[in-house]
Parts: sequence; C-alpha cells; structure tokens
Amino acid sequence: MSVTSLAVSASNPISNYDLRKVLDKLGHKLKPEEEPDYLVLLQALDESVESVMNLPDYEPTSDIERFPRKNVNYPKPEENTHGGWAWKCTIQDTKLNNGPLSGREIVIKDNIAVSGVDCLLGTSMFTGWKPTADATVVTRILEAGGTITGKAVCENLSLGATSFSAATGPVHNPFARGYSTGGSSSGCGLLIASGEADMGMGGDQGGSVRIPASWCGLFGFKPTFGLVPYTGIAPLEPTIDHTGPMTRTCLDNAILLKSIAGRDDLDDRCAGAPLPSELPDYPGTLFAMKDADMPLKGFKIGMVKEGFEICKKGGLNDPRVGVKVQEAAEKWRELGAVVEDVSIPMHDLGATLWVCIARMGSLPVLWGGMSGRSGYQMTELTKKMHNIRTEEGWDNTPWSPKNMILNGTYLWDKHPELYGKAINQIRRLRAIYDEALSRYNVLVMPTIPYLPTTHAPREASVLEKISRSLGQIFNTSPFNATGHPSLSMPVGMLPAREDKNIRFPVGLQITGRHMDEMSIYKAAFAWEAKFDWKEL
Repeated sequence: MSVTSLAVSASNPISNYDLRKVLDKLGHKLKPEEEPDYLVLLQALDESVESVMNLPDYEPTSDIERFPRKNVNYPKPEENTHGGWAWKCTIQDTKLNNGPLSGREIVIKDNIAVSGVDCLLGTSMFTGWKPTADATVVTRILEAGGTITGKAVCENLSLGATSFSAATGPVHNPFARGYSTGGSSSGCGLLIASGEADMGMGGDQGGSVRIPASWCGLFGFKPTFGLVPYTGIAPLEPTIDHTGPMTRTCLDNAILLKSIAGRDDLDDRCAGAPLPSELPDYPGTLFAMKDADMPLKGFKIGMVKEGFEICKKGGLNDPRVGVKVQEAAEKWRELGAVVEDVSIPMHDLGATLWVCIARMGSLPVLWGGMSGRSGYQMTELTKKMHNIRTEEGWDNTPWSPKNMILNGTYLWDKHPELYGKAINQIRRLRAIYDEALSRYNVLVMPTIPYLPTTHAPREASVLEKISRSLGQIFNTSPFNATGHPSLSMPVGMLPAREDKNIRFPVGLQITGRHMDEMSIYKAAFAWEAKFDWKEL
C-alpha cells in the first residue's frame, strides 16, 4: 500500500477521538505505541480526500433547453385516486420530432432519475432528493419523441413485491380496489392498465416489472442483463439490476424497447451489449409477421414443469393459475409451434439462490455506499441513503429494507462465503437454462403462482405484511440472477378466490436466450394477434 502524502497541516481536524471512533466501529484496538503513527496516516488521508471532495460533481448532461421540465407538481388526491402517481410533470422535445414514440405519454418508475423532478423512491426514510441528471432511458425516450407525464409510485426503496409499502400509501389494482397491483413497479402497473399513461419504464431486480404486469394485464419485459443501460437508476444489487418496458400491447413493448436499448458506454453492466444502431428491428419484424397464417411454424416452446408445479403447493399458490397458463401455452400449437413439457429440476433452487445474492449484495447499497462499479454514481442519493446508519434513520426505515439489512448483516457474519457460492451456482443454473434453450426457442411458465392479494392494513405486523407475497418471485427471480430475458404477458382471467365477482388477469412468462428478445416477442405477438386474453 502507498500513500500520496504524509504532510499534515496545523489545522487538520482529525484527532485521537476520530481514530478511536473508527476502532470502536471495527471492534478492535491498536497497540498504544502504534496509535500516533496511525493517527498521522488518518490525518494525511483526510487532507488528500478533501481535494477530491472539493471537486464539482461530474455527471451526464441533460438538455433542459431542448427538453424543458414543465408543470412539475405533486398530484392532488382527486388526480390520484388509485395511488399510482408519485409526481407529475410534462417533458417533451421542443424540436419537431416524428420519432417512434411521438404522441405517446410515458410514465417513469420513481427510482429512475429525471433531472429537476423529485425522486421519492417510495420512502419517507429521507426526503428532498431531486436528481440533477436524466437517466439514459429518460434521454432516449425524449429523443424518440415520447412525452414524459410523471413519475409512477414504486414500493419502498423498490423492495416490495406487493403494493402497500410506499410511504405515499397503497397502489390499488385497476381491476379491484383494495387489492395489490404487485411491485415494485406498482404505479406503472396501475397507470398503464387504467389508461392514464400509454407506456412506462419499470425496474426489475426480482420480478418488479413482470409481477405488476401479470396482475394488471400488461406486457412487462425484463430484457437481457445489460441490454438496457441502468445509468441514472437507483441500484439495489448490481448483478440483478434491470429496467424494462411495460405496455398494454406486445407491439408497443417492442417499440419502447427498441427506443431505449443498447449500451451507453456509461453503465458497466452493458459490456458486450450492442450499440443502439446495432439492435434488431423488434417492431418491424413483428409488423412483418402479422398476416402470416402459421407465424410460428417450426418454433419450439418448452413448458417448464417445475414452474407449473409451484401453483399446486398450497398456501397462496393457486392451481387454477397453472391450468390457465397451460391452456394458453397449448394454443401456440394452432400457430404452428411445437409445445412440449421440459423438466429443469434446478429451477426450484433459483429463487433461493437469488435470496442469498439479493440479501447480501444489496447490503452495501442500503447502508449508503457501493463500490466495484465504474459507471455514473448518484452521489447525492448515496448521502441520503447513508442516513440509515443514524438512530433516527434506522427508526424511520420501513419494514422491508430493515429486514433486508438484518438478513444481509447476519449472512455476511455467519456465512461470509455464501455470496460467492451462490454466484457460482448461478453460473451453473444459467448453463442449465442455456442447455434447455438450445433445444427450445423459448421456455414458458406462470409469471406468479397465484392471483393478487389484498393489501395488508398499515397496523399489520411485519410478518403479516411479508406473508402477502410468499412465493411470489419463485418463477421470476431466477432470471434476474441468470440475466435471461423474460416477458410477462396476459393470457386469461380468473375469479378471485374470496369473491367470484372480481376477476383478475393471469400472466404467462416467456424466457429466451441471452440477447434474443426477438424470439420472445415473436411468440407473444403471434399469440396476442390470434387470441383475446380478456375473453379466456
């Protein structure tokens, strides 16, 4: 180890008190004769660091003149009856723009930075974070002619798979008030399904695009890891961070993905991803196949046995969901596809591996710090998150992130090798999925093994709140860890168990090979063109 300087000025503020404070946090001591030397090293470090701290932040530029922020406001209650809006605004291109998103109103999940618009992140743990740079996906939407109409509520720090954890209150399912939309992209699910927005950008670390898409009757796509830049989006765990489009139709989904995908040379997750100019023409390919009689002739679809069996395992799981998805998958035969059962036993372990990675890997981010990334860092958010280390911050931390921090701390202390072991096993799981995908174009299974649950009351216990989402990510989270592209699409309706007069959408998940979003779109588009999911 080397140091840049050992010079210490007379005004240096670091004292023995600061050194002992560090030692107390570590739970260790120094030999008395060593303390003066380590104090000098700490003092010299502080003076070196000050030269960096005094530098202005270096961040991506946002063209506020071309894309001015107008009508930025917190929505009135009468404008937000189902709780989906986090913030409202109007941002569009001032130049004449006939891009692919012209005339489309688009909402942005409230973990995605929009310069000049408050980002709530679904929490009251801190307030007053107003990003000063647009996320890459925001810039690309605006350049493609889209109009951003606001920020959609996300669950508390994006850590909820149901829709009642946000500090602003519950987000209600568009098909029945009092029921969950799913999370954590809950606001996007509600606003798009209800027609308050045409499209949306969600975030997905364990299913947070696909889960609300399933329960709200939308097409929700988690693209291949790194295909869409995560620049300017609040991270959770860098190996599972994804952002993706949520829409009412498959074609719209392809149009939005084409507009925002491709590496940006800022996000190191994008290594190996194509440039925007190198992307396949997703919407053009779909448009060309719309009149074909047998658009999927020779296309092979594998129905993952383990992904269906979870629906039968009691608790919240609902066997009717598995039956409905299987019936929908069989309909691909009418379009020329070969549909077969396939067994992938290790799929059962995928969600547990994800839990180990998510709990341990997210701990540094939740503690207000992250290293090992070379992309753009949102330093103001890091400072805000660091508040969780204070007594007041901890007291204000909601139940879901508090549980993640407790779990992660326990696991790093008890099993320090577990994170690495889980990452290594994910490589094995990825290879097993890849082997199956060498025989099939896509793999299918239910997105979620049950229908929307009711919201837990605010006064509910932590266990009661968490119990509303048990097993929800069984089929979604493995593909966050392996990075495979996965889309949820609506394929039918089922009555709620507790009230037969309420009917909810059922989502089918399609998973493809890395960087083969096109095969997923082909399967989904052909099915949607032939069948009306609301009638099934």
